[in-house]
This record gives sequence, C-alpha cells and structure tokens, in this order.
Amino acid sequence: MYKKFYNLQQEPFSLTPDPEFVYMTSQHREALSGLIYSAFTRPGLTVLVGEVGTGKTTLLYTLLGLLEKRRFATGMCTNPTLSKEEFYDFVLAQLGVECSSSLKSRQLIALQESLSRNRADGRPSILIVDEAQRLSPELLEEIRLLMNLETPNHKLLEIIMAGQPELMDTFRRPEFRQLKQRISYYCKLEPLSLDELTEYVNHRLGHAGLPNQTLFSKPVFQAIFEYTKGIPRLVNTLCDNALQAGFAVQSPRITVSIVEEAAKDLDLLQEPPQADRSSGKQAVSNPFLSRSPQKHSPSNGSSALPPGQSANKVPPMRIPLESYEARQKSFGFLARLVGRWDNRGE
Repeated sequence: MYKKFYNLQQEPFSLTPDPEFVYMTSQHREALSGLIYSAFTRPGLTVLVGEVGTGKTTLLYTLLGLLEKRRFATGMCTNPTLSKEEFYDFVLAQLGVECSSSLKSRQLIALQESLSRNRADGRPSILIVDEAQRLSPELLEEIRLLMNLETPNHKLLEIIMAGQPELMDTFRRPEFRQLKQRISYYCKLEPLSLDELTEYVNHRLGHAGLPNQTLFSKPVFQAIFEYTKGIPRLVNTLCDNALQAGFAVQSPRITVSIVEEAAKDLDLLQEPPQADRSSGKQAVSNPFLSRSPQKHSPSNGSSALPPGQSANKVPPMRIPLESYEARQKSFGFLARLVGRWDNRGE
C-alpha cells in the first residue's frame, strides 16, 4: 500500500522469514558460528534460547540452509504439540527415512539404519526442534532416547532445541536431569541494542529499494527502540505500521509522532520496562563464545569496563567444554567459514 509512495520495491518489514532480508548482527553471527561448530564437532544436545521475537527461528532457518549446502541430513520440527506417534512420523519424514510400519520399534530400527548410512556417506544428521519450551514431558523423554542412537564409536544424531528462556527452567527439573547432562552447547539471544536496531532497519530498507534511506531519523530510531525494547519482531511490526500511518497522512518522512501513534495502536506504550540496552550486550552467554572468558567482575561490584560497555552475562548453567585454546581456534575458523558462506553464497 505504501510501497509506491516511499519508492520501495517490496515491503521491508514482512514478518514472513525471507533470506534476502536476513541481517546478521554480531550477536546472531556469533550464535550461528557456535551452532555450526556444535554441528561439526559435538554430536549431542545443543540449546538456543531467547525471548519471543528475538530471531531464533530465522537463525535456525539460516543454519539449515548452510548445513544443507554442506551435505548434512537435516530435519526441523516446528510443532511442539504433536503426540508421540505423530512426532516419530514427522521426524522420519523430515530426515527422509522410509518406514511403512507404525510400530515404534520398527521406526527406530529404520531411523538408526538411515542415520548409519548417512554417517558412512559423510553426511551428519541433525534434528532441530523449535518452540521447545512447549514440549510435553513425554516428548522430552523421546528426544533423550533419540540421542541414544549410536554406533560403538559415534553418536548418530545431533539435536538442536530452541525455545524461550523457560526451557532452561524445564531442564533444571529433577526428572529432566539426564537430558540436562547431555547439553554440549548453550547460547542465548538478547534483544537488539540501539545501534543494532538502526543497522537492522537500514538493512531491510536497503534491500527493499532504499539503500541510503532518509525516512527514519536518529530520534525516530530512538523512539522505535524505546517502544520495542529491541525485539526484532516488534521492530518489524512497528516500522510497518509507521510506514502505513505515514502514507495515510502523506508524510514524506516518518516522524516521532507517527511512530508514537503506531505504537499506541499496537498497544506498545504499556509494555513493561526492561533493562536499557542502548550500550549493547554480548549476545551469547556461553563461555565458548565469550571474547574474554577468563575475566570476571570485581568482587566489590564496581565495573572494570570502559564507559558504554557491559559485562558478559553469567550463563544460567555451566556446560563442560574443551580447553579455552581449542575453543578460540575453532571459533575463529567457524567465524571465517560463516563469513565466506555469507559473502559467496557457498
């Protein structure tokens, strides 16, 4: 509706995931590098958490595309409300396993044989489960059992679970301690900082036809940040509504008052306050991806960081990892690998 008025070739803030519009902030790039590293080196359970709308699903689809180009056998479950029988049917279909029987034992035999063939052919197998915080205890147990599929020397299936932060509360429950012990890698996505939000919006406008946009000014970006708290999904929704509102009044620029009116229509003015992230934060609260894993805050509570910087958050659960030197070397390799994939489309 507003595309022609603002000289846009397409809508820049659609909520439907579109690879063309994916913008990797530093925190998303670090998280993606860690997920790829986990996929290559540590068959087991990988956990990605983040609040609603922080970009978990988009990151997972990006990961899928990269892994499929590297001959990984991949499957993704986005429906956490399946029954046990439906879950196995879905997993087998996603991983390309043919099995005419509905018996769980036959399905597991067929799955193990298929995974073994994949490994023999140099094709690691990965199952991604999104919205994992909504999984029933029954399905969580089935996921744990799937991780028992192995040869005498190798695990056959890597599982990535993504969900909201309450997923970690589930892992801490006594009945899920065995599943918790299998977590080999954990990372968390935070909301965007003000600088990241500005780059994110400019990126989407650029891909929609305005590479040097003048629609949004610095005060407008500040207003968007305050109303959305840096949640990408809310950023998309608010920006889209602001463009519609601007078109309705034939305004050549989006003003703070237009953003405020759009936020009011979306009921964002009553959002509970959250911590100010305008200075930016580390995206991945995991010692594997920490730039300074050996550093800790002073015991007296004072900050040893320069003004405008914030300390890494302490991960809610310590995960055993390899030595720091090995982690740094592997992370550097994966960061370069992701960069090549992004730049060359390999």
